[in-house]
Amino acid sequence: QGISTGWDNGNGTRSYKPLTPINRDAMAAFLYRAAGSPAYAPPARSPFTDVSTKQQFYKEMAWLSAQGISTGWDNGNGTRSYKPLSPINRDAMAAFLYRAERV
Repeated sequence: QGISTGWDNGNGTRSYKPLTPINRDAMAAFLYRAAGSPAYAPPARSPFTDVSTKQQFYKEMAWLSAQGISTGWDNGNGTRSYKPLSPINRDAMAAFLYRAERV
C-alpha cells in the first residue's frame, strides 16, 4: 500500500526492521501516506518548536498538526513541541488513529 517504505540497505534492497520501535516522526509519515498522501503545502514556519522545516518528515508532521491529529506538547509559553525522535506509545497511537479516522 506504500504506507511504509522501510530502510534503504544501500545495495538495491530494503529492510523493514519489524522489531525496531517507531518514532513519532516516522509515525507521522505512516499516517500521511495512509490518508493517501493528500495535497498539502507545509507552512514556512514549523508548528512545533522542536521540528525544523528541513527535517525529514517535516511535511507529514506539519500535516498532522494542521489536521488536528496531533497537537504535540504544550511548552507553557504559547508554543508546542512534538518530540519527533521519541518512540510512539500505544495510548498516543490510539489517539492519533482515532483522530485520523475523522479527517
